[in-house]
Amino acid sequence: MSGSDPLRVLCLTTLPTLGAGNRLRIEQFAGPLRRMGIVLEVSPFFDDSAYAGLYEPGRTFAKALAVLRGIGRRIRDAARIGRFDLVVVYRESAPLGPPLFERLLSLLRRRYVFDFDDAIFLAPVHPSNRRWAWLRHPSRVREATRRAHSVIVGNEYLAAWAREHNPRVVIISTAVDTVRHQLRGAAGRVPPVVLGWVGSSTTAPYLHLMDEALEILARRGDFVVRVVGGRYEHPSVKVECLPYRLEQEPQDVASFDIGLLPEPDDAWTRGKGAFKAMLYMAAGIPVVASRVGVNEDVIGGNEAGYCVSGTQEWVEAIERLAADPALRERLGAAGRRRLEARYSVTVQAPRFAEVLRRAATP
Repeated sequence: MSGSDPLRVLCLTTLPTLGAGNRLRIEQFAGPLRRMGIVLEVSPFFDDSAYAGLYEPGRTFAKALAVLRGIGRRIRDAARIGRFDLVVVYRESAPLGPPLFERLLSLLRRRYVFDFDDAIFLAPVHPSNRRWAWLRHPSRVREATRRAHSVIVGNEYLAAWAREHNPRVVIISTAVDTVRHQLRGAAGRVPPVVLGWVGSSTTAPYLHLMDEALEILARRGDFVVRVVGGRYEHPSVKVECLPYRLEQEPQDVASFDIGLLPEPDDAWTRGKGAFKAMLYMAAGIPVVASRVGVNEDVIGGNEAGYCVSGTQEWVEAIERLAADPALRERLGAAGRRRLEARYSVTVQAPRFAEVLRRAATP
């Protein structure tokens, strides 16, 4: 790479664009980084057709074929590695076995940056694929972290683990595209109040942490729970379940009056980055979240909403916001300002670029 040539970076991911992590940690930076002289090329292990059935039970033959196609892609990636100045591995180069591609990069003395935004060192496996857990080498994340030139993580909890294995660790929070996600208008809102949640089948069970609180709220007022991207049922509450559609995400989130982020307090959720809260904040929607992990840091105390513990606090926070549209508007506007200043693509892209340039410099 000469001084006038762009920095060419191959990004290895597990999932295609429909996988939120890859899209948010890697792909949405492509445009801003290109303007900074860095060109990203993303190579997912699984293609779109594989992703469509990856988390469904069974489908063993289709999943086996998807793995074979992914191995073929990684073989092609290995053959063309010389065209790139640097490699970024997001979470894992392949979902099975030891980190073979990372070992190859080390053998060839090619630097790579390792990025992860969940506590993947706990070796989580989706329930639909638990029978294949034995194929995931238990030390794969530790080895990939150790071999990397630099490590990017989403928060301090993850950074503390990564520093035990690599001295070059940088925290870059998952970012929101504040051009795509606009501040919603305050006019035209009509009852009932919409309590909204957006996510996936993996995190939808966390909504049951609110079962008792929603039961109490249903006896006191009129509201609807709008679930985007997951399934949730409650015998006493009006629930709308909408499919997740990438192109519809900003409009779906903007239809909420209050954004919900329930989570249990465990080793896995402490590694999460409160991205749901960031999406709500980008749309100017106040947040009510469990007091877990980085949620309180992202929300800023009571700046953009409330962090709560236990049924009574959930009820009190939601009732307070539901009864006061002006309060919702004030906290929502403060959340948008906080999001723009701390967690936007505009703020995080230069930090990502700095890590890449430093890793690519001999």
